[in-house]
Formats: sequence, structure tokens, C-alpha cells
Amino acid sequence: MAFSPSLNSIVAGEDNMRQLFLNAVLPICWLFASIWAQGEGAIRPKFTLAREQEILICQKCHSNPDIYGFDVRGRKRIVFVDEKAFRQSIHGKLRCTDCHDDIDPTQLPHPRHTQKVECQKCHLERKLPKAPEFKITIFKSYADSVHGEAVARSDPDAPRCADCHGHHNILPAKDIRYQVNRRNIPQTCSKCHSDAQLVEWHQIPKGETLFYYERSVHGQLLSKGVTEGTESAKGKPPAVCTDCHGIHGIRPATDPNAKVARPNLPQTCSQCHEQIFKEWRQSIHGQAWAKGIKEAPVCTDCHGEHMIRSPEDPTSLVHLQHIVATCSKCHENERLQRRLGLPTLRLATYRTSFHGIMNRYGVTEVAHCASCHSAHNILPSKDPQSPIHPNNLPKTCGNCHPGIGKGVAFGKVHFAGMRQENTLYWLIRFLYQLLITGLVGYFSIYIALDIHNYLKGRPSHAVSPHQTHDLLSHEYVERFTLNERLQHLLLVISFTLLVISGLPVSYAEASWVKRIFSFPGSIEVRGIIHRVGAVMLMVLAVWHIIYLLTPRGREQLSHLRWTKKDFADILQMLKCYLGLSDEKPKFGRFNWIEKLEYYAVVWGTTVMILTGLALWFESQALVYLPLWVWHIARLIHGYEALLAFLTIIIWHLYHVHFKPGVFPMSWVWLTGKISLRHLQEEHPLEFEKLREQMGLKRSSDEK
Repeated sequence: MAFSPSLNSIVAGEDNMRQLFLNAVLPICWLFASIWAQGEGAIRPKFTLAREQEILICQKCHSNPDIYGFDVRGRKRIVFVDEKAFRQSIHGKLRCTDCHDDIDPTQLPHPRHTQKVECQKCHLERKLPKAPEFKITIFKSYADSVHGEAVARSDPDAPRCADCHGHHNILPAKDIRYQVNRRNIPQTCSKCHSDAQLVEWHQIPKGETLFYYERSVHGQLLSKGVTEGTESAKGKPPAVCTDCHGIHGIRPATDPNAKVARPNLPQTCSQCHEQIFKEWRQSIHGQAWAKGIKEAPVCTDCHGEHMIRSPEDPTSLVHLQHIVATCSKCHENERLQRRLGLPTLRLATYRTSFHGIMNRYGVTEVAHCASCHSAHNILPSKDPQSPIHPNNLPKTCGNCHPGIGKGVAFGKVHFAGMRQENTLYWLIRFLYQLLITGLVGYFSIYIALDIHNYLKGRPSHAVSPHQTHDLLSHEYVERFTLNERLQHLLLVISFTLLVISGLPVSYAEASWVKRIFSFPGSIEVRGIIHRVGAVMLMVLAVWHIIYLLTPRGREQLSHLRWTKKDFADILQMLKCYLGLSDEKPKFGRFNWIEKLEYYAVVWGTTVMILTGLALWFESQALVYLPLWVWHIARLIHGYEALLAFLTIIIWHLYHVHFKPGVFPMSWVWLTGKISLRHLQEEHPLEFEKLREQMGLKRSSDEK
């Protein structure tokens, strides 16, 4: 035991002497080798160096961080080798010449351009027996890849093993510092694919892929360190470049064998999204794909490629706000419609529906394509499993409209209103269009003739302007009671609210509507205003019915009854306009224009309330009504509103406020009183009756 320490000391001394010898002799050898190499034909002695000696000699130059060389394109390339990183790499126990076998460290300086390192010499040809043997398929797949083909063409920019795996700093794949660790793969690939000069030189498609990927749902999950996947890809880490494009056997998308070739995309995505793939495979899209129909939509058609976003992301192609536009890329393509027999007018009918109008202006709660057809398992309406099969429609629509009736199945959801779809609907629309056009034309001509007669001094509906010397202009009588004025005021307010909140829905494409709906919260406010106006109109209807039961109401209604004299008055006014008569007809308490407006209001209010309730409470309405009747109710509601609006602004405003002698406004609707002069001119029969009651003198004209 006493001998051991002495022996250890001797061995340690010999090791120190050996290290000292190497440190002294090697630089001298390296200096002589450099001098002898100056002559072109000089004979260079060769001898074998130990591993540490070899590394030390190489580091004499390559330990300089500023050392660089040039590639075949003349571009500067740093050739610095971090010795510490090399020793920590999985190749840290190798010699330099194990990989750079065309360089002799005893014959320096080595040639300016050295050979590329060939990894297969060790990992396939077993140059080093201890090197892990890779399967030949790795090298074959690389050789057949777009990268391997570039190498075969002697493309100097072609990526080789070291470009992806690293040069002197290769680490185990699980090491997060490693270039091809999952978390680093996007940055590794982007070294080439985000190089603008290289992308342009080689015409590589999809430049800036890293920029888009980092903003995608995959890139965001990767940056957060998510490893267990999400609901749509349970247990799967976020996809990186190699998951979709492959590892070594990367092929261009135009190659039928590429993982990202269009026919192979669903199976590529199914590596993570298995359940979604199963659903899609059973859908009408998946069935078309299985039949080889190349236009069948695959994952990227809906979700995009590198910039795939979560459906909750407002910029996603499948976000609630954009999914209609995404589906329309195919379903509104005329070529596909003709070739595949796709139904037409799907987008047009959706955009004109309440769902489509609200969706267009940012309301995400309304139904869109996937709400009814589902997202991936889309089936034709004839399939009993389809959510849009007639038997399933109440349940599907009931997701948003609880308790909706079975009537929703009796009619087309994408309803265009063509004659072939529903003759009654088409006929009602045609009659309304004819009625509105005819009435507006009649109103315009009648008013033009009235103004013309006024200018010519002939009989018209004009009245005398207020004159200070005219005593009858200063005498007023009650025409409308406070009750009647309040009813009229409520009608004005409700009508105005309904018009300003209802017309934007009927004419949603108009530029003025787009400006209105561009304000935050305008959509929600519109709905509130419309319902408030509707409630006010219904309150007015009840109020007026009660009013008609009073003595005053019955009296007014008796004067509003239509008689033969009213038709005669219309004819007489037309004779005056045509120059066939100079005698203006004499009107009673209400002329034919006022009677027409009253019954128009009664009719319009009744129709608007009934159709409005059907639209407001559609779930309850469809318990009793089929969907096609509901469509008719919506049609009538819109046209009746337009008719009322045009009648008010053209006909009513002229005869009450804008006609000569009254313009710019009659105060009767506010004060309830009319001057005796205007009563005499507008309602002479009522004036005569009143004069008799009041005992007025017949010489009133002389006053």
C-alpha cells in the first residue's frame, strides 16, 4: 500500500513531461510545414497527429471569430469554429479530419475551397464503425427531394445536412438549443425560405413563410411552449414545417407524391387532426375528394396554409365574420357551379336575409354557413344525417331560435323568390312593384298638375296665404282635439323610428346605410329603435280602436266614410287639371285625399303589425305558419314600409305642408286649429255648416 503513492507520482510526472513536449514541438512542426508548403512543387512530409494535436492546429486559425472565406458565388462566409460548442456537441470526440477528410492538417494552409462534408460516409458507408448507422431510406428520400435534386445539379445554395443540423454544434434532437429541435425548426427553415435574395434567385414560392407562420395558430402555440395539443389536435404538439412538408424527402407541392400536394393534404393534416379528418372524410367534400374530383375543397382551401388562424381570431378565414366569403370562393364560382352542378344564388340569398345583412355589418351571433351546414361533416340536405335535412331543421334552427316550429321545414331557406320557387310570392311581389310604381307615378303627375293650375290661376288645392287685413285669416276653429293630436304625434314618432331603423335593413347595400352601420353599436341600437317604434305603433292601434268607440270617434269615422261623391270629386279635379272645367269640387269635413290617407294608414298599420310580429317572434310564428308564408310576410312587410314612406314624403307632405299657401308647414297638427279662411277654401261644405251653427253672416266675403 506504501508503494502506490510513489508509483502514482511517477506516472503523473511522465504525463506532464509528455504534454510539455507536445506543446513545445508541435508549433515548431507546424512552422516548418508552413515554410515547406510555400514552394509549388515542394515535397511535404506527412505524419499522423493525435486528435488533440489536430484540433489545436486547426484552432490556430479557426478560433478567430473574424475569420472568413468565400463561397463559389463570392459571398463572404464566416468559418469560425467555437471549440467549446464543438466539444459539447455529439461529434465532440471526433477528429476534424473525420469529417473534413480532404484536408491534411500537416499540409497547411489547406486549399481555398474545400469539399462539402458528406455525412453518409460515416452514417451509411460506416467509415467510422462507431458512428450510428442511419437507414438508407433517409439518404434516398433526401436524394429524391427538392433539396437533393438541387445538390445533384451542383447548386451551391442547395441545403445539405449541415445547413439544417448544424456544423460543429450538432446536439441531441431533444436539446432545445439544437437547430432541428421542434421549437427551432421554423427558424432553421426560414434561414433560406425567408432570404429574399435566395427566394428570388431560385424562384421559391411562399416567401416570408416564417412571418406568416409565427402569426398562425401553430406558431403562437409553439411560442407559448404548448406540447399537449389543443381540442382539435389532442395530444399533438403544434405543427412545424417538417410535420407538413416532411423531413428529408421534401417535395414541391406540384409533385403528386408531396405531403403538401393537394390530393394528400387531408391525410397530412390528419396526422394531428384525426377526428376532424374522420368527420370531413364522411362529408360531401370528403366524398368528392375520395372520387378524385380535384376541385373538392381540402383543408387549406378553408383554413389557409402558413397563416392558419384560430376560428376565434378575427383575421381567420373561418372566423364567424369571414366564413361566408370563404365558402363563397367555391360556391359562387360559376365554372364550378356548371361543372359540378352546384346550386346557385346561395350567397345572394344569404346576403339579402336578415342573417346575411347582420353578418355583413359585424354581428357575429347570427347564423352563417357552418351554423346550419356544420363545419367539417357537411352533408347534402337529402341525407337523413344532415343538419339541414327537413326532419332535422327544427333542431338545427332551434340552436339559435329555441322552440321554433316545424314550419321551418316547409319552404326553402335559401329563397330567391323566383316564380319557379313560389308563384304566390312572385305574384305578390309583382303586384306590389306595380302598385308602388303606379301610385308614385300618379302622385307625381297629380301634384305637378296641381302646381301647374296654381301657377295658371286655375282651380287647385292651394289656399290663400295669411293676410293681415283678412279677418277670416285671424279667426280659428278647432279641427282636431287634443286626443286626436296626441294620436297623430305618436304616429309621427313611431313612423319615423320605424323608417330610420327599418329601411337600412331593406337597403343594406346602399352607401348611406354602410356609413350608418360603420359606427360602433349602430346595429344593436337599430334593433332597439325598431322594436320601440313597433311597440308604439301597436299602442297607437289599441288607443285608436278605443277612441273610435267614443262619441267623437264615431262622429269622425262617419265623416271618413267613402261615398260616391268622393269619386265624383276626383273626376272633377281631373277635369279642372285638364282644362275641362273651372269649378273646383266642394269638400266636406274630409276630402277624398284625407280619406284615402286615413284608410291607407289603417290598412298599413294592420299589415305592418301582423307581419312584424311574425318576423319578431319567428319561432312562435313558424309553429303555425310554413316557412314559405313567413317569406311572404317578410316581403309584404318590406314593400308596405316602402309604400308608406313614399306616400308620406310625396303625397301627404305636399297636401298638408308643402302646397302653396301653407308652405313650409301647417300648424294644424300641433295646435289643432284651422283658420276660417282655410276652412272655407279647403272644406267649404264644413264651413257652411259651421257658419250656420255659429250664425255667421253670409257677407263674410266682403269682410
